[in-house]
Parts: sequence; structure tokens; C-alpha cells
Amino acid sequence: MKNNQFTLADIRNAVSAGVLSEEAFARLEGYLTAQSPQSPQSPETEKFTLFRGMNDIFIALGIAALTIGWFVLWGLLANGPAFWIAPPLAMIGYVALAEYIAGKLKASLPSIAIMGALGATLMIYVIAIYMTLIGPAGELSDLDAVLDFGQRSMNVLVLVTVIGFVFQLGFFLRYRLPVSFALIAAGIVGVFWSALMATFGPAAEPFIPYLITATGILLLALAIFIDSRDPKRVNGWAECAFWLYVFGAPLTIHSIAASSGAAALAMIPVIIIAMLLSLILDRRSPIISGLIYVGYLLQSGFEGAAIDPSMTIVLVCFIVGGLVMAFGVGWQRARHVLLAPFEHHPLRRYLPPS
Repeated sequence: MKNNQFTLADIRNAVSAGVLSEEAFARLEGYLTAQSPQSPQSPETEKFTLFRGMNDIFIALGIAALTIGWFVLWGLLANGPAFWIAPPLAMIGYVALAEYIAGKLKASLPSIAIMGALGATLMIYVIAIYMTLIGPAGELSDLDAVLDFGQRSMNVLVLVTVIGFVFQLGFFLRYRLPVSFALIAAGIVGVFWSALMATFGPAAEPFIPYLITATGILLLALAIFIDSRDPKRVNGWAECAFWLYVFGAPLTIHSIAASSGAAALAMIPVIIIAMLLSLILDRRSPIISGLIYVGYLLQSGFEGAAIDPSMTIVLVCFIVGGLVMAFGVGWQRARHVLLAPFEHHPLRRYLPPS
């Protein structure tokens, strides 16, 4: 019998394929960690599996190529029977792919590609149907006319957000794709947004930055709540929380920057808070969003000092790159120093180990 050596990554793939439960994997990982020599570094808790190997990337590229071809073909179809028959056939094909790739293979990256293509096809098709019912007679001629109508109608915005929310809810319940959970949370707020814009029109525009900030904070709050229920991140909800951070952090920081004109007095405290929050929660998404504006503020400062533009780019890249490397290499050490005074605090049990 061949003596195979399996890594934790191999066993994690077995969990993704449904062969092994998350709880069994957590117990096995804990046992193997206890048996191995102690490492000076704390275990990595921000685990994220977008793809398991080159085969997932290969399949995702194939789906992307098929999707490009499909939308180009749909765009070539004029207003006739083929224009209406082709989308349902395409959606049936995407569902069949989803059943195999997302349902059986549990491949995250290809599943995201299928989700995007199927969702876009569904929503555009619904807009086309809505256009024939509500729009001027004879206006629908091709796919470009449908997209143009969608951009001009506020009612379409409400329709798209509702359809998108229902689609993501169904996709998550069927395939448990983590990114769908974050899109469901964003979709709930999106429905509220679109309804507000459709009701009040231009009068609601001054409040958009505040709505975006509130949305980002709500997504971050939900992510923190999910993480607090599983500090060691051994179940599938940890990856759902990851996507909430991915969407919530940029929304929050960018909206504050937009409303304040990215002024240094407003952004520096926000960046410091983002860095501390990232370290405390052991999540890197907030700090990545903050570092983007570190680069922007540095560039603005160097331009004010009349430094050569090429040298400005060099200095910004060196400083931001150095910060990223410093945080990457010293992440666990920085977390330990930051959280050490609170080691026995009751709230400490809700945070990942340091």
C-alpha cells in the first residue's frame, strides 16, 4: 500500500468537497497542532480559500470566456424570438454548471464566476421584460436599448436590487457560497437605497454619502458579530464574515473620504482606527482600505512640497510598501502587544487568539 503524506491543505479541500465536516477538521487540526513543536507565531486565523489550485483558475477562465461569448451573442440578437428564447436557455446552462461546480465540486472561484454570469443574465432579462410592459412601444430593439433604458429608469433600480437580493438569497441557500452571504446583506440595504432614490429622486442625492457610510458600518458590524461567535474561525461562517469585511471596509472609508474631500484631518483618525480595528479583529481588509488613503495623503503632501512627480511616486510606493511589509511580517507580534493588557478581560474570549 502506498504511503501518502497529506497536508492540512489537502484535508481542508476534503472539507470543501463535503467529505469531512468542519467540526471534525477543527478537532483534527487542534490535535495535529498540539502534537507538533510549538511555534513562536500564533496560528493563522484569517483563513480564506478562493481557489484550491490551478484547476479552479482554469475552470473560472473557461466560464469567463463562455460568459463573454454569451453576452456578445445576446447583443447581436435583434428584437425577435431568438432575443427572448436565448436567455432562458443560457440560464438553464448556467444552473446546470452551478449544480456541478458549486454543488458537487464546491469550487469557490468558478462558482463566483457562474453566480455573476447567471445573476447578470437574469437581471437584464427581467429589465427587458419590464421594458416591454412599461416602456414606449417599439423602443426595444436590442440589448443596448435594454441597458440604456435601465440606466434612465429609477424604477428599474428598485427592480434590479429586489431581483438581485432574491437571487443571492436563493444561491446562498442552495450552494452556501460565502460571497453570496455578503451580497445578501448588501442587497437588503440596496433595496432600501433604491426605494429611497425612486421615491425622493434628486432630493435624496445629498444623503448618498451618509447612506454609503451607514451601509459600510452595518456590514462591518455584522462581520464582527459573526466573528465573535467563532473566534477560532473553524466553521464556514468565518469566510462569510471575510466577504462582509471586503465590502464593508472600503464602503465606510471611501464614503468618509468622499464626504470630507479626503482631508488629512478627517482621514488620519479614520486610518488609525482602521489599523487598530484590523489588528484587534485579526482581519486585514480594513487596513488595506486605509493604506490606499495613506498613499493618497502622502502624494498630496509631497505635491505640496514641490517634489518631482516621478520621485513622488517612488516615495509613496516605498512608504506604503514598507508599511504593508511591516504589518505582514509583524502582524501577530503587534496583535500580541496590543491585546496583552486585556488578556483576562471578559470580552477577550470573543477575539481570535494572539
